[in-house]
Amino acid sequence: MRNMMALLYYLCALLGCDVGGTTIVHRANVDGVDVIDSRVRVSEQIAKFECRASRSGHCHYALFRSDCAAKASAAAASRTVCVGRPFERFDLEAGGAREIIDIAPGFDVCVSDKDQTTGPDCKPTSA
Repeated sequence: MRNMMALLYYLCALLGCDVGGTTIVHRANVDGVDVIDSRVRVSEQIAKFECRASRSGHCHYALFRSDCAAKASAAAASRTVCVGRPFERFDLEAGGAREIIDIAPGFDVCVSDKDQTTGPDCKPTSA
């Protein structure tokens, strides 16, 4: 069923139909050199991840449920920490792309040029 939905979305895109969605761009450069350049396009239940450039040659992604970041903000006041773990981690070579079909909406993306463990706030963790 999910392959049929993906085919339907692709056909709509070929015909010029826009089914809506969100684009998330992460870009940072130092002295004119890209540290990270990533684009994520989320529409319906399809997410396309593009690693356009990375200083290390790879973009390292971690996907978190978006409610964990909200819990972390609220917990800061009570001095507790959201120990949310990514529900998906993967890396792409610079110039590469990956699609995840049938992904539930409501997730946050952390991307870095370094292979490191991050928390839902996208900051490196010690564990």
